[in-house]
Amino acid sequence: MVHMKSTKFPLFFPFKPDKSLVSMYHILFTVIMLVVGGGFLIGGYLSGSIAILIACAVILTLIAGWYIFWVGKYYQTIFFELKDDEVTWKRGVWFKMTGIVPYDRITNIDIYQGPLMRYFGFSSIKLQTAGYSAQARAEITLEGIVAAEDLRETIRSLIRESRKVSGPSDATATPAVLRHAMHDDTAVLEEVREIRRLLERIEKKS
Repeated sequence: MVHMKSTKFPLFFPFKPDKSLVSMYHILFTVIMLVVGGGFLIGGYLSGSIAILIACAVILTLIAGWYIFWVGKYYQTIFFELKDDEVTWKRGVWFKMTGIVPYDRITNIDIYQGPLMRYFGFSSIKLQTAGYSAQARAEITLEGIVAAEDLRETIRSLIRESRKVSGPSDATATPAVLRHAMHDDTAVLEEVREIRRLLERIEKKS
């Protein structure tokens, strides 16, 4: 396969989300703490018990401490990579997660940018495949991408190169996937026939 060149997203070179993604997480966490945590503290105050109020404050402090520890660690684990035939990602602090999406299975490449993302100047790219097209969620989401249009065009170029090899795809599956499925069906059918022949031989002997 011909390697597509991109100055911002070269092949076989893992890249991370923009660091401002963490800043967006901070804002979202602060809002949640003000709404939920504030209500928690008000409830403790209205209870009339100092012990309950202190317990609420301690719990919120522990949650905040856990978040501060987690968010930095989580960001350090996020990596995306463009290869010559697939997109890969990995993340996770305590539970490591990885994902692979072949280019010849991708059906949709959507760019999403909410208000906070627009403020920080980055977007999310959602990749969907034939199996996920009817679902609301994406198979892979690349978060914190500053040059989202450039990355989308790079992925599109890689998809075109991939389909030159495997052939064009439709809305349900690529030829490569269909060939694999047909091969599996043929193998299963042959096994069923063999079992039938075996049963016929046993029946004749009896």
